[in-house]
Amino acid sequence: MTAKSDIIVVGAGPAGCAVARAYALDGKKVVLLEAEAEGKSRKRFAGEWLHPQGVDALKSLGFDSITSMQGRPQGRGFVVYPGHGELPVKLDYVEGQRGLAFHHGDLVDEMRQIVAQTEGVTFRYGVRVGSVDDQGVTLESGERLEADRVVGADGRSSVVRRSLRGSGNHKAMSAMTGILLEGVKAPYPDYGHVFLGKPSFLLGYEIAPSVVRICVDVPLKYKAEMKDPEWLIAAIRDTLPPVWRQPCEEQIRGGHLRWQANHFLARADYGNGRRVLIGDAAGHTHPLTATGITNGLVDAMELVEKKNFAEFARSRRRACRVPELLSRALYDCFSKEDAFSQSLRRAVVSLWRNDEKERERTMGLLMGNGRSFLTFAGPFIRALIGAWRGRDQSTTIRADLASIASWIRLPMAYAMAGFIKPKS
Repeated sequence: MTAKSDIIVVGAGPAGCAVARAYALDGKKVVLLEAEAEGKSRKRFAGEWLHPQGVDALKSLGFDSITSMQGRPQGRGFVVYPGHGELPVKLDYVEGQRGLAFHHGDLVDEMRQIVAQTEGVTFRYGVRVGSVDDQGVTLESGERLEADRVVGADGRSSVVRRSLRGSGNHKAMSAMTGILLEGVKAPYPDYGHVFLGKPSFLLGYEIAPSVVRICVDVPLKYKAEMKDPEWLIAAIRDTLPPVWRQPCEEQIRGGHLRWQANHFLARADYGNGRRVLIGDAAGHTHPLTATGITNGLVDAMELVEKKNFAEFARSRRRACRVPELLSRALYDCFSKEDAFSQSLRRAVVSLWRNDEKERERTMGLLMGNGRSFLTFAGPFIRALIGAWRGRDQSTTIRADLASIASWIRLPMAYAMAGFIKPKS
């Protein structure tokens, strides 16, 4: 006899745990499926930063013990180091709100422990889903499970997304390695640090007292070089603050690296109501702006709260469109090496440094406070004008105009997407 439940959740990462608990608290019978064996989450290198709305979602779903743990870094915002000896620029969360930083494995383990004790949730480790349809899932073992709804919270390689026609393929952006440094502190406690340089940028933040995570972004064109430890050390040496250089070099030479691929998939398809996508399964972008886990938690909360799937999908598309655009634009701005993009990078940093309202606007957009395309368009145009005025005069006007055209294509595509009704 085929087992039947109200909800099947595929994937027990942060989004999967959150939606399983939310449905159970709503009185639903939930089966939560996780491919990993119990305890394996500790080894993963994945999202380790929550924006304030993600912290609020955790609290509302009863994960208060995670957000209130003493000693866990409270994210206050970001500090951007432009390089070339310039002073850093601090971007604070608006109205004194706080985020959260953590080791990814710690967050997942703590959420799983709480969900496993939640009445109404059946938690199964070490099971792999072979196929998905509107009535349920078939495990690789051949076992059949059925439910009124299947929620895909199974990440970037989602089997639930693959089961849906037109869910799209994600596009490779870069590679990133995570380096863990112990016994060191961050220059600005409770802030994420963004160091601009070549061949790309570095991220750094405390995930526990005196424990710092360094994330090194490597563009795909350096795929061969990044395998050489000495190349990687030389690439980041001048970008890192002095206090982190030696321990970072020791970790690289010792081979203590965890690599991940960064991809982009627009958050346009949330499924069909019977098969629903949340978190990275619904869409993902570069971790520069740290929106991944926050999006997944808010997805989970809204899916259960709104009841109506079409309303949920419309709300999440609208909420994620501008932050996603900002994330893509900032990634290109910080990683492209052509002369005009470097001029644009200087213009963006100058806007932040000299205009408090622009700093607040940027952080507000990251937090999902601006849903209109116009909230992005104004600062973007100002940055383009600043980049044109400060461009390298040794390049031709034709080349710079071509660069401007390439920069305009991305926001225009998002603006047009706002007038097109996606399929649900």
